[in-house]
Amino acid sequence: MFLNRSFWPDLEATGQLLTELCEDLSAEHEVTFIAGRSYHVRSSGARLISRESHNRVTILRTWGTRLSKRRLPARLLNLGTYYALAAIAALGMKRPDIVIAETDPPLLGVLGAMLKWRWKCRLVYHVQDLYPDIAIANGGLKSRLLLSLLDRANRLAFEKSDRIIVLGDDMRERILAKGVTPDRVSIVTGWVDTRDIRPLPINRFRRELGDRFVVMYSGNLGLSQQLETVLDSAAKLRDDQRILFLFVGEGARKQWLIDRARQLGLSNVQFTPYRPREELSESLSAADLHLIPLLPGAAGCIVPSKIYGILAAGRPFVAIMEDRAAIARLAREHSVGYVVNPGDAAGLASTIVAAVEAPDELTAMGSRARQLAESRFDRAVTTRNFAEVLSALMKPAAAA
Repeated sequence: MFLNRSFWPDLEATGQLLTELCEDLSAEHEVTFIAGRSYHVRSSGARLISRESHNRVTILRTWGTRLSKRRLPARLLNLGTYYALAAIAALGMKRPDIVIAETDPPLLGVLGAMLKWRWKCRLVYHVQDLYPDIAIANGGLKSRLLLSLLDRANRLAFEKSDRIIVLGDDMRERILAKGVTPDRVSIVTGWVDTRDIRPLPINRFRRELGDRFVVMYSGNLGLSQQLETVLDSAAKLRDDQRILFLFVGEGARKQWLIDRARQLGLSNVQFTPYRPREELSESLSAADLHLIPLLPGAAGCIVPSKIYGILAAGRPFVAIMEDRAAIARLAREHSVGYVVNPGDAAGLASTIVAAVEAPDELTAMGSRARQLAESRFDRAVTTRNFAEVLSALMKPAAAA
C-alpha cells in the first residue's frame, strides 16, 4: 500500500513516477494507492473517499483542499485534509504486507509508523523530499517550532521504518548523519522509460525555435530552483544573438520570472507552458543544453527527476548546484554535463558560451547521456530494483 497525495492523472513528476512504479509492481503484487484529489481532473462528486482503478492498481482517492501553497495556513490545511482522510481510508482496507510512505505531504512517514503498529506489517519510507532540510534550504518554512516538530516527526519515521529508500548518495549521506544505520538505507534512483523518451533532434518544436542555441529549463518554476541565477546569466548574454533561454513549465514563481525578465529587457528569454506528455521527446530534444538548478543547501534534500528525461533525450546539461549533489557527481563521473556553483551567474554564462563553441563535445556528451539512461536509469531496470528491495524485506530474516 502506497501513501502519497500525487498520483495518476496528475502531471507532477513524482506522481508520474509513482504511477509507473505501481503499474510495474502490480504485475506481481496487489497494489493499493491512497491518493489525494487530482489538480488536473474535475471531481465527479463530493465523496470523501472514492475507489478507482488504473492499470491493475487500486486507487483510494481522498477529497481534500487544494488551496494556494503561497500561504502557510492554506498549505497546512491541504496537508491536514489529505492526512486525515488518508488515515481513514487506510484503516478501512485489509491489512497490507508493506506500507510504503512517500513524502507528499510531509509527515506521511509518521502515518506509516502508526499503520505499521496497527497492522504489524513492514514499513518502507520512500524519501523523495527530505524534511525539514528542504524547507530550511528554500526558506519556505521559517517557524522554528514547526521546523523542530517536522524534524522530530521525521526522526520517528526513520526509527520505525524497516527500510528507507532514498534517491541518491547525497540524500543517503544526509540521512546517515541523522543517526540512521547504513544497513537500513537503500538507494533506488528515479528513472525514465527510454522507449517513450528518445532523441529527436529534428522536430516541429525545435523548428519553431529557429536556429539559435537553445538553453532550456524544463520543469517546475518554484522555490527550490533559484531561477533568478538563470535570468542574471541571460542578462549577461543579452547581446549574444546566438543564444535563446527557454523556460518550459509552470509554478509558483513563473509570473515573478516573467515580470523580472521584462524589467531587465531580456529579449533572449522566452516562456512556454508544459508540453503534453506525448510530446516530451520533442520538447526535451529541442534544447542544445539543459539547465538543472538547485538552491544552496538543497543537495541531498531532493534529486530533481528532470535529469532522467534529459539523459534519455540524449542532451547534455549544466548542473547549477553544489559539487556534492548527486547530479553534479553524475555530470563529472560520466562526462554528460557541466557543473556550476549555485548563484554563479557569470560562471553559468561562460559555461554556456563555451558549450556553444564546442558542438562536437556536446554531441559526445549527448551520446553518453543516452547510453547512461538505457543502462542505468531505464524504467524496467530501476523499478525492478525497487521490487527487489521490497522482496528482500518480506523474507523471514528481514528486520521486523
